[in-house]
Amino acid sequence: MMQKKNENVIILKQWFRVVLIILTIAAFGVSLFSVYKSLNPQQSDNPVLYSYNYNTKMDYRVYLKNNKFFTVPYLGMNKQYIASIIDYIEVDAKYNFQSTEDLDYDCSYEIVATTSGLYENAEGKEIEVWSKTYPVENLQHITGSGKTFNINKTIKLDYNAYNAIMTDFRNQFGLSVDARVNLALKVNVNGGLKGKPDKNLKETNNIALNVPLLQQTFEIKPDYVNSGGNTIYKQTVSESSINVPLFVFGLCLLGLSLIIFINLFKSLIKITKKSEYVLALNKILKEYGDVIAETHNLPNLSKYDVINVKSFSDLVDVEEELHSPIVCYEVIDNFECIFLVLNDKTAYKFTLKDSDFGHITKNVID
Repeated sequence: MMQKKNENVIILKQWFRVVLIILTIAAFGVSLFSVYKSLNPQQSDNPVLYSYNYNTKMDYRVYLKNNKFFTVPYLGMNKQYIASIIDYIEVDAKYNFQSTEDLDYDCSYEIVATTSGLYENAEGKEIEVWSKTYPVENLQHITGSGKTFNINKTIKLDYNAYNAIMTDFRNQFGLSVDARVNLALKVNVNGGLKGKPDKNLKETNNIALNVPLLQQTFEIKPDYVNSGGNTIYKQTVSESSINVPLFVFGLCLLGLSLIIFINLFKSLIKITKKSEYVLALNKILKEYGDVIAETHNLPNLSKYDVINVKSFSDLVDVEEELHSPIVCYEVIDNFECIFLVLNDKTAYKFTLKDSDFGHITKNVID
């Protein structure tokens, strides 16, 4: 029973310390987060000034040359187009902006067409060998106040002109290139709350279509996001300021968790060392249980002449000579145990101590 009790106590103590170490590590993480947060105040902690969103769209129609196969003047979106009968491409580019509050805004935009040629190198990778940007509509400005503004532009893309440019490039250099023209509406928005000096709104968008060139048939692919937005917060703290109470709390918790962790870790190592004592005690009780009598009370040794023996094996020799049982009394659980052989007025004593482990030799037991 004593063996089982000691093992259970050791296991409980170890698990308790492991749980405390886990909790201390969690506290350490909270302290680091607190220090970081105090030094880096987040905008999400500040009042909301306003939110905004935008929607973008590019619709297009592919107008055809006169031919005997198609009776309609143009083809709609998302089709396969035959390059040889294309006259031009008409594009409706739209940008719609909306805010929750009135803003003073300055919006600039331009429309450009960029031709480019991609060439596959020896490693199978496509690299751009040439590109050139052509203005379709020069830079424009929209300034004003309010919650909304819109850009609606109808653009005529001369497909055959850009196709001819890339044909000349291919013929000039003899390269088989993957050619395209990218038609883009580039929008830049700056602004802030109406009547306020802070211009904390900065938004850039590129709404584009990719149109393949130098192909017999092709598809037109959009290259933009349909919507987006953001929330603007009031800046109540400067970049250099810190949250002092949170910073002090984080430092204190950091120091406390480090101290507790170090002590617990040392304690856990110490408990592991104590298990050597328990293993030694269990070994004695298991091997010599038939001659050992465990007791809950230590005999009064003042009536005996006490002789301390060096090892438990010496005490076993005494037991075999005197045919007197070995009395076992654990003075302190998991720390110290006394073994006695009593004979008339003489007590032969061997003490097994936890403190002996680490420098004691094996002959303590053997």
